Amino acid sequence: MLYDVIVAGGGHAGLEASFAAARLSMKTLLVTLSLETIGTLSCNPAFGGPAKGGLLREVDALGGHASLGADESAIQCRILGESKGPAARATRNLVDRTTYRNLAREFAEKHENLELLAGEAMEILVRDGKVLGLKLVDGRTFRCGALVLTGGTFWNGVIYFGLNPRPGGRVGESPATNLRETLANVGHPHLRLSTSTAPRLKADTIDNSVLEEQPGDPGARPFSTLRDKPINLVSCRLTWTNGEVHRIVRENVKSSIIYADNPVSTGPRYCPSLEDKIMRFPDKERHQIFLEKDGPELVYPGGLPTGLDPEVQRELINRIKGLEKTVIVIPGYAIEYDYADPRGLSPALESLKVRGLFFAGQINGTSGYEEAAAQGIWAGVGAALRASGSEPIFLGRNEALMGVMFDDLTSLGVSEPYRMFTGRAEYRLSLREDNADLRLSPLAMRLGLLDKERTEIFEAKKADMEKARRILSLTKITPAAARALGEAGGIPEKNWFLREAMAADEFLKRPKITANLLAGTVPELGEIRPTALLTLETEIKFRGYLDRQEEEIRKLKKQESERLDVIPDFRVIPGLTGEAAEALTLARPSTLGQAGRIRGVTSASVSALAVYLKKKRAADVLKDPGKPEGAPETPDGH
Repeated sequence: MLYDVIVAGGGHAGLEASFAAARLSMKTLLVTLSLETIGTLSCNPAFGGPAKGGLLREVDALGGHASLGADESAIQCRILGESKGPAARATRNLVDRTTYRNLAREFAEKHENLELLAGEAMEILVRDGKVLGLKLVDGRTFRCGALVLTGGTFWNGVIYFGLNPRPGGRVGESPATNLRETLANVGHPHLRLSTSTAPRLKADTIDNSVLEEQPGDPGARPFSTLRDKPINLVSCRLTWTNGEVHRIVRENVKSSIIYADNPVSTGPRYCPSLEDKIMRFPDKERHQIFLEKDGPELVYPGGLPTGLDPEVQRELINRIKGLEKTVIVIPGYAIEYDYADPRGLSPALESLKVRGLFFAGQINGTSGYEEAAAQGIWAGVGAALRASGSEPIFLGRNEALMGVMFDDLTSLGVSEPYRMFTGRAEYRLSLREDNADLRLSPLAMRLGLLDKERTEIFEAKKADMEKARRILSLTKITPAAARALGEAGGIPEKNWFLREAMAADEFLKRPKITANLLAGTVPELGEIRPTALLTLETEIKFRGYLDRQEEEIRKLKKQESERLDVIPDFRVIPGLTGEAAEALTLARPSTLGQAGRIRGVTSASVSALAVYLKKKRAADVLKDPGKPEGAPETPDGH
């Protein structure tokens, strides 16, 4: 049977890839080991957090589903990093994992242009460097114009309870074991990574009366523009490890495969196991644990992933305040799995070896639901474009957090599970949660990704921002009005004091002065959507910084427009070291800017590349006088 796009894997990456391809009118097939587990949350029952919330808003700006699912299944919503400024401001939703999974499956089953099939991938069909289709373990073969591989930790997954291994992609679920050879045959040999997850605790055995409560935030903003208000149904609790817990871990650390004599592969530095926290930071007296409701009977102890022997886990859990009588229902465990070196991909997540073959999610060495969803939606877009005869498009580091992630993965590769942070983005003030729609929804509309309702909401936000901008520029704040606002808001005099009237947009630049506060004097602002007002306020307050970033972005674009496709062999370039030539040959960067971010490529190497390109352009002009100097050899991404 012939499909435009086939997606292997029904996790967050696979779902977003299949939804995106189907929205672009591609006949799409989603193949997954079990239809019952589509959309399962393998680890913590939460979405968002620093940078991750931004990725999820970008998924929504491109018409994705994970953002909406995280809102509709939410049981607690919070804002993190509010005091650190708009670039660090992050949304986090605690969700009901059963509700999320059911919503994801229901959405998939009803999605136009999408078929679901239970099965295991066995062989990638390739001819003359182009993907032809996918063969399943049961012998069925399906042809396609493009193929997206996802699958999370299921690719040759091995679970470790202490030192005891068992095959598995999740507890109680078999791994996918048949693609390793065919991937190697098409130029993508496997590597191994590992991670760990926390135990699940019996909720009614926890003494909440002695623990600090952590309620939700009624001012939190949903991930999806399709929802207006956060859902807060529960509170979480906080507790801490202690010296006795640390002693137990140190004495029994060899019972964890992470620290055994034959340890598993590299685990995540930024979501470390309990063993890692205690062994790497011996001077730290305690580590925080977030007790998060996980369904009607369980609690997930965030901050406590571990691969220790289950008996050791039981001993240390009962030494933690509030958990003295707590019962472990499912012990924590470590898991090791296959991934393919993402340096073998273009920034569109397409294989450099096989045209039409795309990779998304943990198969690229990443961790996290949000990272997977972001890769999935972009791989789905690329697959749809490739299947329709068009070239996949790239997202720049200046356009999206996911563009930063794609560039990091394909330029630098990974040595540990990759997690997205705002600190990885040079232009993080421009890549905020609140303006994800302004950055990406116009592109989504051009591609045909954005549905009618999201499109109308986006256009209304833009109109509201323009209206509010005019109101603020035309309204004068008098000294008396400023005093009234400042005193009503409890704001220090230095922030509101005026000697003469000032335009409201200039007054808004002052610390502690907010658009919501101004609405007390400028009632027309009360008619503006809160999302539009927040984005406009941020732009006004940080205009100077944003202008400087825009200048840096213009310089970046100049480098990113310098395409390297015209260089067939990096070894022939004068002034390029052997190490740099080898690194460039392996990574095959698309642009001069991307080349400069590859390990082993120095600024001198970039200069050598720039000189070579300039000379080549001059030579091309002599050959073809009708071609202007500096014209690109190939069209830019978009």
